[in-house]
Amino acid sequence: FKIDRKLILDSKRKVSTIVCPVTGLDHIDLNACNESEIKIISLKGEFEFLKEIRATAELTIALILTLLRNLTKATESVKNINWNRNLFRGNEIHNNTIGIVGMGRLGTIVSDILLAFGANVIAYDIKNFETRHIKKATSLIELVKKSKIISVHVDYNDENHHMFDSKIFSNFNKESLFINTSRGSLVDEKALIDALEKGNIISAAVDVIENEHNHRNSPLIKYAKSNDNLIITPHIGGCTFESFEKTEKFLANKLISHLINN
Repeated sequence: FKIDRKLILDSKRKVSTIVCPVTGLDHIDLNACNESEIKIISLKGEFEFLKEIRATAELTIALILTLLRNLTKATESVKNINWNRNLFRGNEIHNNTIGIVGMGRLGTIVSDILLAFGANVIAYDIKNFETRHIKKATSLIELVKKSKIISVHVDYNDENHHMFDSKIFSNFNKESLFINTSRGSLVDEKALIDALEKGNIISAAVDVIENEHNHRNSPLIKYAKSNDNLIITPHIGGCTFESFEKTEKFLANKLISHLINN
């Protein structure tokens, strides 16, 4: 759902505060909110609290395992009364090289989990970060060239729009997998489809797409309907009972504090 300028500036609406249980606010016209003196209460910048919100990191691992172990194809095969495990021989996380793009909260959590699996983790971030037994890539191209699996954990902004474009995808190892549980607009969807069609990457799993409010026209969903090398989930990264409960209590307290002090 897009909270755009028209909705915010509608004279019939008397909104003073918008409470949003996410860190990314690209779905809200912040300039229009500022003009209307509307307060935004969200999880952005709440680093200590967010350390306990790990649902998206866990989904990332689930998607990696789904691709590596051919879980979707295997379950569909059984539904069709087939029982042949040799068709679905997969790969392990252990000893595989996994590239993490963005070493903020989620990238760090995902990296820690992967290290526990015994993966070789390489990471790239525009900001400096602690190594934590992780190799640092000097560029995004270096990371994708060296990685079997690439997982994206980057906040979206105008500067990194379509950071995964045709040039980046052309540098992927042809045996690689691509995971995006961050933001859809980080990826040029036509370039991703082209990479999947040409075999520049084996498969991909994404929890986010561009223009989610208009998902019926998504080129990724259209592609996934007739191709089994792309898995799409409907932005369920943070959608767990535990995360919702913690977040709702935290934001309710923030709202109460704001109302008391204003």
